[in-house]
Amino acid sequence: MIKEWFRDFMLARRCEEARKATDIHERNTVNYHQVNKIGILFHITEDVDPEPLALFIKKLEQDNKKLKILTYLDHTHSHHYRIYIDYFRKTDINWLGEITSPKIAQFLDTQFDYLFCIESEPQPVFNIILNKTKANCRVGLFHESRTNLFEMMVDNPDWQDVSHTVQQMINYTKLLKNNV
Repeated sequence: MIKEWFRDFMLARRCEEARKATDIHERNTVNYHQVNKIGILFHITEDVDPEPLALFIKKLEQDNKKLKILTYLDHTHSHHYRIYIDYFRKTDINWLGEITSPKIAQFLDTQFDYLFCIESEPQPVFNIILNKTKANCRVGLFHESRTNLFEMMVDNPDWQDVSHTVQQMINYTKLLKNNV
């Protein structure tokens, strides 16, 4: 019980430090048609329909993009998505609040052209991943306290409306030009 409380405390500290940290990687935008690798970091609650996310992934695959997908699962049950994804759980975070998952390490090591962060509610642990990723351009939902974690943010007052979020993300990234 105390160990779990301490892990939660340290994780919260590390998440806050990551949210405030300055960027350690050079970022730039790439024309969507030249994009090769895309990362998708997501967490949607069980009460949100996962179908818009599946359609988003299918659209990216139809555009011949190589995808790597990672999600955070709150509970020990298996995921209900009809696609292959890597996942991590709270147990992949040690008592010092450090992420120990090899899946996350591999995700962080991948040089994505775009990293889409899709959340139905803010996940503080994503702050660490967003801060450490080598992705060229990070795209996520607008949140006033996370402006340093994204190169492009889309606005959606209803975070639960994943369909609207992913539609905005794809529309706006297709408008981006090279910025090298």
